Amino acid sequence: MEKFFYPRSIAMIEASSRREWQIYGITKRGYEGDLYLVSKEEDSVFGIKCYKDISELPDGLDHAIISVNRNLLKDVLKECIEKKFATIHIFAAGGAEFDEKGEQIEHDLYQLISESDSRAIGPNCMGIYSPEGKYAYGPVFSPNVGNVALVSHSGDLTTQFILMETDHGVYFSKAASIGNSIDLKITDFLEYLSTDEKSEIICVYFEGFSRHAPEDGKRLWKILKENKKPLIILRGGLTDQGKKAVSSHTGTIVSSNRIWDAIFKQTSALPVETYDEWIDATIAFNYCKNLYPTLKSVVLIGWSGGKVVTSTDQIIQLGIAMPEIAADTQAQMKQLIKVGSVRNPLDLPWIGREEKYPEICRLAIEESYIGGVINEAGAWEKMDERFQKYFDNLMKIFEYTKAVQKPFLISLPYSNLYLQREEFKTKLIEQGIPVFPTIQRAAKAFLTLYEYQRKCVSS
Repeated sequence: MEKFFYPRSIAMIEASSRREWQIYGITKRGYEGDLYLVSKEEDSVFGIKCYKDISELPDGLDHAIISVNRNLLKDVLKECIEKKFATIHIFAAGGAEFDEKGEQIEHDLYQLISESDSRAIGPNCMGIYSPEGKYAYGPVFSPNVGNVALVSHSGDLTTQFILMETDHGVYFSKAASIGNSIDLKITDFLEYLSTDEKSEIICVYFEGFSRHAPEDGKRLWKILKENKKPLIILRGGLTDQGKKAVSSHTGTIVSSNRIWDAIFKQTSALPVETYDEWIDATIAFNYCKNLYPTLKSVVLIGWSGGKVVTSTDQIIQLGIAMPEIAADTQAQMKQLIKVGSVRNPLDLPWIGREEKYPEICRLAIEESYIGGVINEAGAWEKMDERFQKYFDNLMKIFEYTKAVQKPFLISLPYSNLYLQREEFKTKLIEQGIPVFPTIQRAAKAFLTLYEYQRKCVSS
């Protein structure tokens, strides 16, 4: 696995100026190893010499990226194996997910790789993103090194997930899009990542088991059972129509929902139902490290009566409690307001800039029966002195929640003030606060934090 993420030499087989993103993902990131390009059509690509044949390359390279037509894959893979390349990324699509010919091609590739010392990902995958290794399958990813690891059967979903997380200040230790998985599988990467000190959070997009390892379920269960890191799984192919989509996407074998229900019940794995929940749970774990709620309850702080009422319904329907604030504490809080409510939710209009605002919130936050805090904010038209007073108050509330070791999540809804919202979001992220577009999404993220604490921290 190390040579996938930290290769000292890379060969790109059938490099092309038409796929500049593949090459820029290496050359524009300060890659410090040796890069070899092979192209039968071009003498050089972006100033880099191209070799005409794989036979001209040194033996024993760490990593090779194969980008040839599927009809050439068998011969090219055989040459790479003969050159003793350690790891191979088969980029080309058109395998078992496409037709019977593709299924035969995959079978032939599997036979070659299984009888060799080389290891491969793909076919039909985007490949590797390694910020620390200074290379990626595309130039758009951040060079910043983080603590989140990702392994995925999908390519574009991997790209979109990385970009969305980066937009929320979440950075990656490493990521792998592995496609049809004729050789290395999700389980291989999970086994590696579960002990990788640089990866504190693991994210998985799973469609099915490789047709070349249909019994891999037992191994997966064992790995998930032993893992203690936050491990968030989004599955594809849950419905009959979804299963058909999987067969034409990666050609993997979809497993029973009942089996997965048992896996989630008996292991540390954390299921999410939607792409948005996957994004949000990862954001929450990134910012709420060691602030896992021990109680499945929150206090909701808002400023719009109708909004907090409907949001209360949504939170309760998720199975999260919103206990009424104790009478003696309410009495103290009511002395500080003229309008609104302090029962839970806290409806506190027009006082966000005043010194008493964070003090009212503190009284509720410190109650022993409150597990976490969700605060709804809003974009301001002008980021002026008035805004700064409000922002400073939010920071005080954040400090109060950290002092009692409870997670603090902010809902910042989309509005017509798009640029102002982005600026506000960035300021919150810079302070280490997770930001979500709705109260409901923040609440679901809180729930995943609670489930992790219940399954892994307290056990």
